[in-house]
Amino acid sequence: MTIPGLPGRLCGFLLVLLMAGCVTTRYDYVAPHTEQGRHCATQCAGIKEACQSNEINRAQIEQYNCQQRSEYQYHDCLHHARSADEAKKCFRPACWNNPNTWRCDENYRQCFVGCGGTVKTIKEE
Repeated sequence: MTIPGLPGRLCGFLLVLLMAGCVTTRYDYVAPHTEQGRHCATQCAGIKEACQSNEINRAQIEQYNCQQRSEYQYHDCLHHARSADEAKKCFRPACWNNPNTWRCDENYRQCFVGCGGTVKTIKEE
């Protein structure tokens, strides 16, 4: 059984993975020099953790909802199949959902700098 469009999507996904593997970006953090700045940076870290937790929860909810829709579509297809051959064509659409925390990380870096810290971007090939 083949899924229409899957080979093209799979190739595109693999291409993105290969391109992403070419350059690695990491960040060096230099803490603020003042006590107030360090306290501020600690608050930024707490906000980042809450943001990441929210993103993980969002991804889990989307994954659950997708799985529910997938099951419904599969059973609806089976219900409307007029023959065993039509029923064999029914499938459960795949659900992929991962948390995307890049926004949380970027907001943290901006907050950290706003507190007087320094963030150095290091790109490695």
